[in-house]
Amino acid sequence: MASVNSPQPKSAEELGPQPEELSSQPDVKLPVTGPDQVTAGLQQAGTELAKFSNLPPIAQAAAIMEQMQQMQQQMQQNQEQMQQNHQAMQNEMQQLRGLIATSYQTTAYNSIARIENSAIRRSDAPLTALRSFTTNADIPGFPTTPAQLWNMTDPTLDPILTALDLPITGQTEEKKQRLRFYIGLVDIY
Repeated sequence: MASVNSPQPKSAEELGPQPEELSSQPDVKLPVTGPDQVTAGLQQAGTELAKFSNLPPIAQAAAIMEQMQQMQQQMQQNQEQMQQNHQAMQNEMQQLRGLIATSYQTTAYNSIARIENSAIRRSDAPLTALRSFTTNADIPGFPTTPAQLWNMTDPTLDPILTALDLPITGQTEEKKQRLRFYIGLVDIY
């Protein structure tokens, strides 16, 4: 069986200073007083705490916080502006897609109409009306026959030429010839 040694007492040097040897500690006793004195003490503490804002580190912290809030507001405004710009760009792209599709459809329709009009050999034969590039609808006032085209005047020719993006310069006969050529008409007998 193993022997068990009993603990040896430590010397005073090994134990360190004893409570009697420590320097005297403050004897803090909070005075128990009436509510008026408690109120006065809290008011004084509040006054002293309010003075903390005058300390440079605290004043600087408030300025830093204000700058950070301003930066956050500016970043939020920038983000909102970017979102608005993004939405505007998407709307513009959608409009462009619509215009391109309309223009493509109009170009295809007008090409077929020109081919059909190029086969006309009589002045009383019906013309296939061309369409406006912006609306893809028949151009209002478009002549129904080659004879009607030859009887048109400037006030009726100009809106048709404009709808087809053709110049409206020149004499009436030049405008008629320009429209005649553009819609596919050849010599009529």
